[in-house]
Amino acid sequence: MFIRVHGILLILALCGLPACASFDTIDSTPRTPVAIPAAADDPRLKAAEARLDEGDLAQARATLGEVDNAKLSAPQRAYRQILESELALAEGRPLKAVQVLPRPGTVADAGLAARVEEERAKALLQMGDAIGAIDAFRRRGTLIDDPAFQAENLDLLWKELSRADLGLVTPEQLQRAAPATRGWLELAAISRASYAPTGDLPNRLEDWRQKYPAHPGAARIDGIAATPAPRAVIRNVALLLPLTGPYAATGEAVRDGFLSGYFQVPGSAITARIYDTGATVDTFRRAWQVALDEGAEFVVGPLRRDMVNALAADGRLPVPVLALNYLDPGQAAPFNFFQLGLAPEDEARQAAERAAADGQYRAVALVPEGDWGARILEAFRERYETLGGRLVAESRYPTESRDHSGEIRTLLALDWSEERHRTLTIALGTKTEFEPRRRQDVDLVFLVARPEQARLLGPQLRFHRTAGLPIYTTATIYDGEPPAMDLNGLRFCDMPWMLAGAGAADERWALERARVGNLFPRHRSDYARLLALGRDALGLISLIENGHLQPGTYFPAASGTLSLDSNGLIRRRLSCVEIDRGKLATVTPAVPSLR
Repeated sequence: MFIRVHGILLILALCGLPACASFDTIDSTPRTPVAIPAAADDPRLKAAEARLDEGDLAQARATLGEVDNAKLSAPQRAYRQILESELALAEGRPLKAVQVLPRPGTVADAGLAARVEEERAKALLQMGDAIGAIDAFRRRGTLIDDPAFQAENLDLLWKELSRADLGLVTPEQLQRAAPATRGWLELAAISRASYAPTGDLPNRLEDWRQKYPAHPGAARIDGIAATPAPRAVIRNVALLLPLTGPYAATGEAVRDGFLSGYFQVPGSAITARIYDTGATVDTFRRAWQVALDEGAEFVVGPLRRDMVNALAADGRLPVPVLALNYLDPGQAAPFNFFQLGLAPEDEARQAAERAAADGQYRAVALVPEGDWGARILEAFRERYETLGGRLVAESRYPTESRDHSGEIRTLLALDWSEERHRTLTIALGTKTEFEPRRRQDVDLVFLVARPEQARLLGPQLRFHRTAGLPIYTTATIYDGEPPAMDLNGLRFCDMPWMLAGAGAADERWALERARVGNLFPRHRSDYARLLALGRDALGLISLIENGHLQPGTYFPAASGTLSLDSNGLIRRRLSCVEIDRGKLATVTPAVPSLR
């Protein structure tokens, strides 16, 4: 192996490496519904279901709204509840989808009850409660005594479980689950690893078979064992990063994360050249053209958003591109153009999702003045309102100040409480005992702050009577070191790469982060997340080339659980944690208990 800059020429291994093996692919398959019985037949409900099947959510909602629930028979009411659940799930509101369903055992018709448990399982999977979802499928399997239905139920369980994000299942929850449920989850984890050529798949499957004799999942083993590993056909990869200019340090961190995978296990050799994009769009365009002239078959980068926008604006691309930032909203991506980034807006959206999953639908927001805070707030607001939440108040604070009591008092309506007391005192003509009360129409506080600001704002928020209110923020407050006590009670969502060392994510990432940190100590804290971005870019090359990156599939990775969205966006599902006395504790959704 040898290195030269611009390009840096490397003889590299793509597949067979842990960087590739950290990704898992899952096939996406449609559900198989159970027919609605004649007793539940209603033309309006059937029309609403047809609109749902067509994806016309607004018309489906309007049609359901025209149905008088009081005039429906018991089977028809159950049918309507199923459709309301499907609608809520299609709108991205899984908690609502669970809440509108009849409770287990309350629907007399077996076919309707089977549809209820199917919808319950799908909603619970979206909420991250894979254990509850498997239990729902197992209840579904007891409803109809027919071998064909039993086989269909097991197929449906496996297909839905294979698509699901299992990252929110904690070791403690897994240990408490029923043995049959644990068996399904462990088999699903093995099946995902089957796409990585680690060589120990037969042993893992045999260990599972010995651990779970007579488990119904044993019928899936032959299919798992036959899953083909990815084959890399790309031989020339270009990595386009800023290695000079004001963004050189960030570019170097991504580069080093990308290279760290190659220092582990040798495999099939590919050639990769690393090009300096410089500081301007013009220098990037020159690097891009040189990369193409030198035979690049796949491009990773650029890193800066202005360069990403410029590349996409050129239209049709001669090779696949994995950009390491996002296009501006509204800008279309060309064919074979993928986008993966570390935007704090992702963390804000997932704070909104976690709040909605916990039934917290009223928020106030405290953000810094300026464009950075406004962009993060807008991302939170948009996702929160989509999920049915409402931002009831917001306040912006000056970053140069150390005392933010004025903004906090206004946000929490404490000034109004004191003014009301003064008015009452004047009216009564006597002093009364008084303690200001914050507004009661709020379920959480969304805070946007950098570390030094968060250490000021956390205690000030607590002083102003936010006890009992969860305070969500973004991962900008956390650098991987033990959090300051001033940050107690704050919640944020971050990548496994950062959380593992604190015991809040899969510990394999802690070991890998320590190894890479020893290789590149200058990136250990300030640019740790960029190391993870570089590693994930490496693994995605093979997945994109082999066609495994498809909508509805999930890939556990260093920067989060990745999935492909529209416009070539690769979304990151993060883990949410709460700072508790200087440590991180996992925050799990408040799923209704049905077990």
